[in-house]
Amino acid sequence: MAKNRHSVVVDPAHGGRDKGVRLTKKFYEKDVTLAIAKLLKKELDRSKNISVLLTRSADRDVSMSDRVKMAKRKNTKLFISLHVNAGFGRSSSGFEVYFPGFKLPSTGKSASKEIPKDMVKTKYLNESVRFAKIVEKNLEKIFRRKDRGLRSAPIPVLEGLTVPAVVLEIGFATNIKDRKKLMDKAVQKSIAGALAKSIREFF
Repeated sequence: MAKNRHSVVVDPAHGGRDKGVRLTKKFYEKDVTLAIAKLLKKELDRSKNISVLLTRSADRDVSMSDRVKMAKRKNTKLFISLHVNAGFGRSSSGFEVYFPGFKLPSTGKSASKEIPKDMVKTKYLNESVRFAKIVEKNLEKIFRRKDRGLRSAPIPVLEGLTVPAVVLEIGFATNIKDRKKLMDKAVQKSIAGALAKSIREFF
């Protein structure tokens, strides 16, 4: 890999026996995330300075530890995990962008030992937020969907990463309009295009 290339790890959530949320009897979250991830990779493969690694390129089981291991590769510059949301009711809709959340130590002897680690975390947290804002802007432009905002949360796949990272919840499987859009290949392509644009802007 050329030194001037940015390596991006894209994680299509679920896969294989882990189907994720159900959209129809035969169509699941794992299918949506993989379709969008493949389209995103295809789009970014045209870029001279960006390379994409998918945590899975087929409908197969991938453990959480293996996904994290790929994200922690030495040359990784950005990590994106794609998901489909689900609400308790049918009214919830829109997309959400999550970035890592952590707390800084406040007092005590252990606090000083943790400061260097937290400085590193802060650096990548700031970059994660910057990327999340770019994604939010471009998703709003490409397709009209209620934006549910940026959110910080302790998400397992993001824990321990020292690269900018986000989890994107692309619409709600429990909402009829969202569900139809997520199954539409044209909308999937639009989402992938918005993400590709966001990644180019980030670098």
